Amino acid sequence: MNKRKIIFSVLAILAGFFMSAQETTYDDMNIDIDSLSKAYTPTAKKYVYVKSKKGSDGMPKDPAVDAILKQTVTDIVLVFSEYDNDDMEKREDNNRERWENLLATYPGLFQFSTAYLNMCQYTRSGENEAFKKAQGFYIYYEADPTAKAEVKKVEEPVVQTPVKTPEKVKEEKSKPKENTVKETKAEEPKKVDTKKEEKTEEKVVKNTEPVKVPHHNEEDDGGEYDGHGPETTHTASDAELKASKPKKAIPNKPRRAKDPKACRPPFYENGDDDLNEFFKNNITLSKKQKRHGKHLLALIRIQINYDGSIKKIMVTGTDQILNAQLTAAVKMMNAWNPAVKGGVTCKSEVKLTMKYDKASKAMKPFETMIVPRPGPKCKIVSDSELFDD
Repeated sequence: MNKRKIIFSVLAILAGFFMSAQETTYDDMNIDIDSLSKAYTPTAKKYVYVKSKKGSDGMPKDPAVDAILKQTVTDIVLVFSEYDNDDMEKREDNNRERWENLLATYPGLFQFSTAYLNMCQYTRSGENEAFKKAQGFYIYYEADPTAKAEVKKVEEPVVQTPVKTPEKVKEEKSKPKENTVKETKAEEPKKVDTKKEEKTEEKVVKNTEPVKVPHHNEEDDGGEYDGHGPETTHTASDAELKASKPKKAIPNKPRRAKDPKACRPPFYENGDDDLNEFFKNNITLSKKQKRHGKHLLALIRIQINYDGSIKKIMVTGTDQILNAQLTAAVKMMNAWNPAVKGGVTCKSEVKLTMKYDKASKAMKPFETMIVPRPGPKCKIVSDSELFDD
């Protein structure tokens, strides 16, 4: 018996160690980005709100979050606010601290099928009280279906108990039902109208942004540059990117390196110099844009498949013309050299902070972040050195 206890205790320790090793880290997360010019409102009924926190001390426990730890968490949305370009430059570090604090306190919320989103509330009119109230984490979850079944079983006998006065019970119950139906009918059109208005506004922005692109190349007439506005996000899906024809022959399955421990980060052509040259050659800035170069700032997220092809592009910034230029340029990129982890090519995401470079008079990536984060020994290595084929 003692031997069995020892074996079971060892197995329990190993299982606990394995589970802790499988916990999600910030670098493993694939976080989408979106923005609003209004205060954020929840998109579903079943959610828990908790304030976000910067720093590295974790977050205080919240009873509302504790109550849903056994539920299925579908989405976690981080809502934050930005009022100028300085906030935008600090975005990555600030949001990393917020997410890591939530991870440290509630690792159980980060499940296999959970989706993550950074929602930016942006305005140039200064601090907004409505924005401040909406800031924080919104944790959306699905209720346990067994709980619903139990509630229904309990309610059924209560309704069937009255026998002598069935007519009165029906009359009393029918009246409030009619009232509630009338009330909901009066309220529903308002909700539908607001959603339609928001959708039409978004469609108008998406359709008008690309039209502005040709105007930036016209001769400088001495007027003010009018490309700035609320932060917007341009996206290009996999279907839109199929038109691009990469020069490289793309394999149909992940490639295995000669060394099973080989690793490398994703990179374009031969490295950073080629990436800088690509943006310099494919983005033509007007005189007005160069004159307002300090305001030219954007974040590019490029999702890369295991074969190096580009899966999705997301460009976020306050300059709609620049966003359209960057999106159009990235669409023309050839296939990247894919990331390698554990001796196998894998999917990755590259985040580029694009700024105006006075020396080259062109847009240039000043900061690069890669997910999953490569280790310190992972360096740029050519395919010929890594693979046999």
